[in-house]
Amino acid sequence: MTTATLNCCTWNVNGFRSALGKGFMDWLEQADPDLLSLQEIRAQWDEVDLGVRRALESAFDICWYPCVSKKGYAGSATLSKRELGFSHTRGLGIEAYDQEGRIIISTRGDLAFIGGYFPNASAGLVRLPFKRQFARDLAAVIRARHALGQSVILTGDMNVAPEPIDRPGPTTTAPAPASPTRSVRISAPTWPKAWWTSCASAIPGCRGCTPGGPPGAAPGARTWAGGSTISW
Repeated sequence: MTTATLNCCTWNVNGFRSALGKGFMDWLEQADPDLLSLQEIRAQWDEVDLGVRRALESAFDICWYPCVSKKGYAGSATLSKRELGFSHTRGLGIEAYDQEGRIIISTRGDLAFIGGYFPNASAGLVRLPFKRQFARDLAAVIRARHALGQSVILTGDMNVAPEPIDRPGPTTTAPAPASPTRSVRISAPTWPKAWWTSCASAIPGCRGCTPGGPPGAAPGARTWAGGSTISW
């Protein structure tokens, strides 16, 4: 398996144990990802069914990163095929983010796969400053990786909607300023435009960023706010 042919997937499962009851293992077998980023896992690893844990551990190196500040909230995970030899690092080294299990950095050679669950601005935009600072701090980490000569894939539920196709609902009318939907739209410029690459350009009938889906939906559903991928 070469880096050029890695099959990378991302899925906001909206509760991993719930996703198991909705066909997750069947999807995993069919999709056969080399690297898989999961968001909103909402469970400790030892809370997952033992048979499922053993099946996953037989095929993947698993970095499970639940939220420790609030039970049943947020959290992320990265699974990589064991034979690929990726190493995984939890967090950015910043406690405010790391206690919520936001980001996992997986590396092999000069490739870094960064996946996770980006903060939401929340109702009334009360966490918008937190969300934007998170984006700035992560961007600094990525610039440092670039300086080391690494190629970076950044993926996950980003809670941003840079284009109308990335927003929920049939309308393209801008929502009222004080709303979470507005917050995801105005947060996109935090990321330098040169970093955005359409990962769906080779998929017939798709445009914009990689198709995501509502939290808990199988990958491939209509793009939903946050279902975006940046790579470069």
